[in-house]
Amino acid sequence: MRWLLTLRLASALLFVSGIALALFTVRSMNDTRHWMAQASGAIMGFCLSEQKLQIDLLDARAGLLRNYDPVNVDLAEGRESLDVLDRLPKKSEASVRLARLKIEVSRQEGLVERFKTDNALLQNSLTRFTSNDRPTVAGQDRLSARILQLTLDTSLQSVMAAKDVLARTLLPAGGTPEAQLISHARLLVSVLPEIDRLLHTIRSLRIDDEVVALQSVLHEESRARAATIQHLQLAVAITVILLMGSVLALILVQRLRTRELKGQAANGRLSAAIAIPLIDTGGGDFVSRVHEAVDRLALHIGAKRLQLIIPGVPSFSHFSWPDGNLDPRWLRKLVDAADADAVWHGCQIIASRGDGNIHPTLDLAMEDAGISNLVLLRTAGPFGVVIGFEPPCRTSAQRRDHVAGVSSAVVAIAHGARREVLQLERDRLERRLARARRMETIGAMASGVAHNFNNIIGAIGGFAEMGQERTRQGTSARHNFEEIQNAVARARDLVDDILSFAKQGRANKRPIRLPDVLTQAVRLLSASSRHETTFEVAPTDNCLRVLGAGSELQQVFLNILNNAAQASGGRPIIIATRRAHLSDERHMSHGGLDQGDYIVVSMSDSGPGIPATAYPRLFEPFFTTRAGGTGLGLSTAWEIVQDHGGTIDVENVPSGGARFAVWLPELSADADTPIIGDGAQILLLCEAAALSHEEEVLAELGYEPLGFPLSIDVKTLRDVIIECDGVLIATQEPAQITGMLLELKTVLADRPLFLAVPEGAVAETDIPCFRLNYPIEIATLSALLSGGKPASRPVETVE
Repeated sequence: MRWLLTLRLASALLFVSGIALALFTVRSMNDTRHWMAQASGAIMGFCLSEQKLQIDLLDARAGLLRNYDPVNVDLAEGRESLDVLDRLPKKSEASVRLARLKIEVSRQEGLVERFKTDNALLQNSLTRFTSNDRPTVAGQDRLSARILQLTLDTSLQSVMAAKDVLARTLLPAGGTPEAQLISHARLLVSVLPEIDRLLHTIRSLRIDDEVVALQSVLHEESRARAATIQHLQLAVAITVILLMGSVLALILVQRLRTRELKGQAANGRLSAAIAIPLIDTGGGDFVSRVHEAVDRLALHIGAKRLQLIIPGVPSFSHFSWPDGNLDPRWLRKLVDAADADAVWHGCQIIASRGDGNIHPTLDLAMEDAGISNLVLLRTAGPFGVVIGFEPPCRTSAQRRDHVAGVSSAVVAIAHGARREVLQLERDRLERRLARARRMETIGAMASGVAHNFNNIIGAIGGFAEMGQERTRQGTSARHNFEEIQNAVARARDLVDDILSFAKQGRANKRPIRLPDVLTQAVRLLSASSRHETTFEVAPTDNCLRVLGAGSELQQVFLNILNNAAQASGGRPIIIATRRAHLSDERHMSHGGLDQGDYIVVSMSDSGPGIPATAYPRLFEPFFTTRAGGTGLGLSTAWEIVQDHGGTIDVENVPSGGARFAVWLPELSADADTPIIGDGAQILLLCEAAALSHEEEVLAELGYEPLGFPLSIDVKTLRDVIIECDGVLIATQEPAQITGMLLELKTVLADRPLFLAVPEGAVAETDIPCFRLNYPIEIATLSALLSGGKPASRPVETVE
């Protein structure tokens, strides 16, 4: 009942609000008391430090202080009190008053420092002037009397009298003690008035006025805080009264609901009995227990149809009731429709056709599925398990005990699926580790064998060559030595194959365009076969990227195509490259792949095909069905593809021959890693100071830079432009390349021009070109050099 739920929510909200208000009120009271204590303490501390400072300055003037440590302590205590006030939260007016007080205090500190300096000179001179062992000079008594009077009275009249006596005093010879005494007297006459003036200035500062103003502002703020606390206390009292009334009403209503809850409790126990067996499942009986749980759930809630999906676990992705062969896309379509209408309420949906709610996509999907009521539940993790069923009626769908029981069962299934996936991943890693250890053992053995074998066949080849030199052409002995040399060459090829097999997987992987690697492999084979074999390469997108080692992948294509060429006997070999998306796990002829995006390179020959008995051992090292074969070509290709996260699918073509399909994970187009070039020559023209840096950028992207400064005459580069694959001009000042662009127009032909200038700058030219900002961004340059960022292209989806 909605009103009962509203009453419960209101009671809970009032309870939480009352506690929150009470806690907030208590905290505010504590904070206010703490604030007032800190503020008043800081003000009192500052006033006390000011009074002590005035007293210590007077003591220092009178010569009663031996050092200035008390003065420094007074200043430090005042600053500490101001820091306490500064850290306190306060209104803007108080902050302004405090800032003014700090300004006055800063002025006071400066005056005190001057006082300390002058007073140190004063005390030193007074000590010297009044010491018993001072030298005697003419008129000393009158001078001492005037100096003594000046220490007590620094008025203008006293200063003039002292200066008059000092002027009439006979000046002794320079450097004598008497002369030094006269110098101290002069210093006293000049310093004593200045020190008293500094003390007067310090006392006249407006510090007391600023303190009084600050005290007034802080007092007003404390009164405002007290008023806020009173308002909070009133709000707490009102909330408590409302809560008491709500609790009394809830108790009365709850008695009316007791009988209904007893029936719901029975249903809850049944739902728990369904979920508990799924909590502790083993790897072998997980699927059967899920089937049992689905059946029990469906019978318990009286579902007409029920389906459960576990995404990301292809081996047990969906379970259905009552028909186990129910289309697995039945629930997927409903979930997609619910996502399109955004009708999820948390992790569940309860929908009925024609209930007045606006969800057109979901209504259409329910109509196509032939259902009137629908309940969808999902978990946030792991795997986002989704369950959907058609209840017998809308009232049954809204029963909380049904929803709670199904939700707990779904969570248990999700955790069981997680354990299953972890176990499968562990098995996969163990197989990969075993393969790595096997390859490590083979590599170590192969390296040792190859070293010793090379020494042996080197000696055999050397003796055979010596024998050839000592025999005549056409004789049987010469023929035998030539056969030995041929056997030595085959042995060296075998050693190379063994070493290649042992070294695979050690190269660094980087983003590369797979069609470039395939094209290079086809060129090498065409040249080595003297064009006796025809390779028909279907056109494809040049931006198909994988993360791999170019040399290793080229070796894969060379090995497979070489076998295809030998099997075809001169007939054409068909090569095609395409994208493929696997929506679920797929098992191939050898191995399997997880769901994801892949690039598939298929190579079809016109030979006799692969015997059925050879399929299981096709990629085993040293297994071969061809006379003279080493049995390492396909095994090397298999290990390289496995190391790149792919597989090789092999099948016989109905029209004759075999087809090898190499599946490699595709590198997403939005990856930040730049595309690596294929060694194309790029003519680079830029300022001399930046030439070295830009050449390094092109080299890192896999291109061969031909760098020249902008000051070079384009006419001298005609041969270079003809040989290069593209021209890149980068400059900070576009105006200086206008003439160069005009000259390039006559020799550029169909070569692409890349123009990099600062953002907002304009380089006038009618030559079609690719424009980018300078300084050059590596990702942008890489995309342009490789033919631009790939647009959205069709992808074959493999179910």
